[in-house]
Amino acid sequence: MKRRYFFPIHICVFFCCIFSSCSKMLDDPYPDMSIGENQIRPADIPLLVNGAYSKIQGISNQTYPLFDIYADDVISIQGGTSTMFNPQSYEACNLNPADGFGNGSYYNSSYTAIGNANFIINFIRSRDLSSLNKELGEALAIRAFCYYRLVQAYSGVVITLGPNEDPAELKRPKNSEEEVYARIFTDLTDAEKLLPSFTTANAMSKEALQLLRARIHLNRGERTEAKRYAELVIGSSATALSADFTSNFRYGNSGNKEMLFRLIEGPAVYGYDRAGMFPLFSPGLPYRRPTGATGNGQTWLNPDLVNAYEPGDTRAVMLKEQFASSAGKVVTFLMKFSTDTAQQSNAFVVYPMIRLSEAYLISAEVDARDGIVNVVRYNELRQKRNLPVKSTGDFTDANDF
Repeated sequence: MKRRYFFPIHICVFFCCIFSSCSKMLDDPYPDMSIGENQIRPADIPLLVNGAYSKIQGISNQTYPLFDIYADDVISIQGGTSTMFNPQSYEACNLNPADGFGNGSYYNSSYTAIGNANFIINFIRSRDLSSLNKELGEALAIRAFCYYRLVQAYSGVVITLGPNEDPAELKRPKNSEEEVYARIFTDLTDAEKLLPSFTTANAMSKEALQLLRARIHLNRGERTEAKRYAELVIGSSATALSADFTSNFRYGNSGNKEMLFRLIEGPAVYGYDRAGMFPLFSPGLPYRRPTGATGNGQTWLNPDLVNAYEPGDTRAVMLKEQFASSAGKVVTFLMKFSTDTAQQSNAFVVYPMIRLSEAYLISAEVDARDGIVNVVRYNELRQKRNLPVKSTGDFTDANDF
């Protein structure tokens, strides 16, 4: 694996630009291109936090579908033949994190963001900079989020709390899965005390953190905690389900209080029609955008998922049926990542990470797992998607619910 420096060198460009005595020779060697800790000012920390956010996704158009989308509900034959790149089969047979594709990008980008977060956390805490509590909370949340992504994908991994350590070169065994979760919960607990309520999906907030925690607790079978954190998010005056479902996936979604945390790439300087997940999920020819761009047409939804949508469901507007030559039949494509339906003319790609609707589903699922058919939260979500309410009598028992 190539050496990855986790010290926040992305601000080097900023510092270099203000030095009028810099050499005009592009190939003139400079002995020290790093920025020392004593050269960082407290005013620089918000820039470093933004840098840490930018490091999370890696090559998102590969890692996001691989770990968050592809499942039994999605069918993909990217590449068209078994000899070409196929995300699902490739990742199943190539688990080396140095491969540079899904696993490598996912693994390395997570640790790069962790390294940046470590620097911010240690810088603020070592100087007791209470004026930067918000930035400290964000850095702690970023670190917890990245360790969560890692432990979900790889179970136990190396825990590093310093800014300059490369996990591939640490000479000690990886930490256990439970140790990683303990680290996650410590960071989430500390961050919750520092973060403000939700105002933008482009930064971690108290509610985004609480919903992430509800998700983790549910996955671990810790139902009481999952319910409590889900209800905290639902009860917050800063959050609300969106009446416009498509706004959850649109870059310009002013007023949206449902998308609580997202990652963004852009603005793309060229080839925007090939950026993000537009080409992965959109239909191929004859479908074209007004610009003439088309998708790969090699990833579509399982018919069972498509048939599960009820008449009138507002989410169905983001589905499109078209003949796929690679499938030899008409299939249903997912359009929510298409610039036609969501991104309009903005050269940004959006990767949803934490959305309020999950809190309603978690709350309902906890009750069902406790043997209770409680349709209150379920119906609140259904009504926002233009669906009729259900009664407890519509389900034979909690398992059915």
